[in-house]
Amino acid sequence: MASLKNKSDFNLVFENNNLKINSGPFSALLTLTNEKKINYGFIFPKKNIHLAVNRNFAKRSAKEMLKTLSPKNGFDIIFLVRNKIVNFDKDKVKKNFAELKRKIEFCF
Repeated sequence: MASLKNKSDFNLVFENNNLKINSGPFSALLTLTNEKKINYGFIFPKKNIHLAVNRNFAKRSAKEMLKTLSPKNGFDIIFLVRNKIVNFDKDKVKKNFAELKRKIEFCF
């Protein structure tokens, strides 16, 4: 597992995404790759998740979800927060990422 570093890496996922998955305020864009490696990126703007503690919790939850995946092929994934989260509830965030994981496993 490695993170997407450059703007060009993010742009490739946005332009060539094979799958878009939503769960609550979170979305995930996936692009299949030939490698068996998972590359990830986050777009969690401050205007949608105000506190840095909450943004970091969401990132840690997403990384933990990716570690438990066992895909047959590798992919690039970007996690997005589309809507403003007013009342940040850690249990809801965990449930949203569990649902994203279930949907990703179903598609692969």
